[in-house]
Amino acid sequence: MNHRSNTAHTRKGTYMGNGNLSDLLDNVEELARAIKDVETPEIARVRAKVKIAIAAAKSALSDSAGQVRDHAKEVSRITDDYVRDNPWKVVGIAAAVGIVLGMLMTRRSS
Repeated sequence: MNHRSNTAHTRKGTYMGNGNLSDLLDNVEELARAIKDVETPEIARVRAKVKIAIAAAKSALSDSAGQVRDHAKEVSRITDDYVRDNPWKVVGIAAAVGIVLGMLMTRRSS
C-alpha cells in the first residue's frame, strides 16, 4: 500500500471514529452529572479533570471536523478544475466506465 492509501485509510478511520468519540463524550458527561451530588474531595477533583478533558476532546473533535470539511472543499475544487481543464478526457472516462458497468450488468442478468 502506498502513502496516499495509508493516509486515506487513516483519515477514514478518524472520521468514522468521531461518532464513537462523540458518544463516549456524551456518556462521560452523563456520568459526571449522575455523580454531581457526591461531595467528596476526591470526586470533586476527578470531576474537574473530567470537565477539562471533555472540553479539550470536544475542541479536538470540532477541529477534526473542520479539517475534514476543508479537505473536502479542496478535493472538490481540484476535481472541478480538472473537469474544466479536461472536459473530453472526463467524457471519455465516463463513457468507458458506463460501458464497463453495462457489460458487467448484462453478464449478471444473463
